[in-house]
Amino acid sequence: MGARRERRLLETAAPMMQPGESPEVIAMAKVGSLRKVLGRHFALAAATAVLSGGTMFSITTQRELYLLLTDRQLLFFEADAYTGGPGKALFGVPRTHVAITEPRGGVLLKFELYIHGWDQAMALSMPPFPPSLRKKGRQLLAGLPRLQAEAG
Repeated sequence: MGARRERRLLETAAPMMQPGESPEVIAMAKVGSLRKVLGRHFALAAATAVLSGGTMFSITTQRELYLLLTDRQLLFFEADAYTGGPGKALFGVPRTHVAITEPRGGVLLKFELYIHGWDQAMALSMPPFPPSLRKKGRQLLAGLPRLQAEAG
């Protein structure tokens, strides 16, 4: 992500931050998985997108979020659908109220984000390209606590 986009995101985040709070890392993540979003129609949707010359691309893309990890909280921002830059602020969660599962590797870094008080986890993945986004994603993951296994 470029310096201009980071600056714009920090300007949007300023009202959500407390005095003295400092940003640590800004990363981008994709929400959910296409297979879960489309269910059993995944193959049909993918084939239709190919056969239609990509005109169905917007229907089958995952939602993207910008995540800002500060020394006190994790802030969520939507990605602008037209520019790809940061959009409006969605919500913030204290760092003490979030935990992630151990990331699974491969082309995408996939993990689940658990927020205290929520019934369901948020499935997220870090985009592999460009490499700078992957690096920022790894920095974000390093700054978040891992989910503790429950004693059975």
